Amino acid sequence: MTDATLAGSRAAIRTLRLPSISVPTLLSLSGAILGFGWLASLLLRRADGLATRAYDQAFFQQVVWNVSEGNGFVSSFNDGSFLGVHFSPLLVVPALVEMVWADARVLSLFHVLALAAAGPAAFLFLRAACRPSPWAPWLAAAIAAPLPIWSAIQEAGRADFHTESLALPFALLAGWAGLRGRTWLVFAFAGVVLLAKEDQGYTILAVGALIAARGPGRLRDGRRHAPGVRSAGLLLMVVGIFWTLAVFGVLMPLLRGGASIETGWYYSWIIEGGGPLANADRIIEQLTNGAGWMAAAGLLLSTAALPLLRPAWLLFALPPVLASLLSANVAQAGLTLHYTLLPMVPILVAAALGGRSLLAWSARRFRRSRRRVGAGVVGRRPMAPVLLALAVPAIGVAWIGGGLPPTMRAEHSQWDRPPAHDELLRFAEQIPGEVVLIVDDSIAPPLASRADLLLIPNGALDAWVLLDREARDPGYLSWERRNGYVHELPESGRLQIAREGRFELWGPIDE
Repeated sequence: MTDATLAGSRAAIRTLRLPSISVPTLLSLSGAILGFGWLASLLLRRADGLATRAYDQAFFQQVVWNVSEGNGFVSSFNDGSFLGVHFSPLLVVPALVEMVWADARVLSLFHVLALAAAGPAAFLFLRAACRPSPWAPWLAAAIAAPLPIWSAIQEAGRADFHTESLALPFALLAGWAGLRGRTWLVFAFAGVVLLAKEDQGYTILAVGALIAARGPGRLRDGRRHAPGVRSAGLLLMVVGIFWTLAVFGVLMPLLRGGASIETGWYYSWIIEGGGPLANADRIIEQLTNGAGWMAAAGLLLSTAALPLLRPAWLLFALPPVLASLLSANVAQAGLTLHYTLLPMVPILVAAALGGRSLLAWSARRFRRSRRRVGAGVVGRRPMAPVLLALAVPAIGVAWIGGGLPPTMRAEHSQWDRPPAHDELLRFAEQIPGEVVLIVDDSIAPPLASRADLLLIPNGALDAWVLLDREARDPGYLSWERRNGYVHELPESGRLQIAREGRFELWGPIDE
């Protein structure tokens, strides 16, 4: 082989080299991969130990299974269409997967994948918001890399599944697309967000406001003028408002058809017993809920308090926080579980603009220092570790306030129960698929891939009953009523069909 041929081969190899990945990008991807592995291993371990709760895992699993079977958005937990309870057409996506593998753990994997993907999505969003500063990638990495382990993300992870998690990365990608001038992608990502859950119109409103304020102006696309991105941001705000009004005020009531819903009591107390004036004392008590404000403060600190540099934008986070505080649902009022996710995007919007202000201030100081000491003295590299230090508050809040092991606040018992998932499924194979099945809360998620499933002590006399003798109080049922129901089973007229280990199966009452 001639020297010329060798030189040509080496040149060809050099042209085929993969593009290098910047350190900030690598940090955000690494955070997402580690976060996914950590969250997935924990949730799968909890599912294997039958420590997952029926609400909301079994609740969603039964709907997804029905969709995968062609039965529509229905559930035995609620009358009428499920879309009248939660407007979440996006559940079609996991339903497609469950056509192959019908298992509640599929939802957990979707859940943690979306939560982990929010990290790289936040990186793209924050980097776009802070450009043209050369330090934008480093600031974005400092906030986004630890995001998959934020205390708020840990709380959302404890929920096992809820549709807000699916919306989070796409909302941030919609913001990134708008800030980069990609108008059609804005509406594509926003459409996914709106199909995730009925309250995501507010998320789209916050993202649209940012695009309207900071998106590029009219763009040239070859010979044509593309639509102005800032105008698209204004349109997105309008869509968010009208979507919320239409879904809450018209569409969901029509889909319910007059049926009562599980979530109806969350806010009904405000207008009962004389209305808001008569309930003023309780309203004040709800609005001063210390746990809820601590959770909101944890979100703020996880962004290194950058939103405080743009306090007017931080006000966008106030309505979802106040709405949560006013709920009669204790978990929502404390901003725990998936309820931490709704204010997250507005806070990240404020953090993006606060980061932009911080980098602009740093650039001004850099220019003044350069004029004082000479162009060759002040370099750019020392800024990187300074900006990466912004990740420290998020890591501290995650360790102190996180609800997943091995963090300080985590309850470890529910993550270390002996495996029993496969044993339960083998035991349940003897139950006919067409019967109504009444079960303990702890074993509802693995058994939710069926048409009729209820929780003890609900259900008719002709239903079958499956007990878990090691069931735990989930905190939202009357455990006294459950124990009374179980105690009366031998005298109820039911026949015990089988017993194996911790599980007991009882047949219908023979009339």
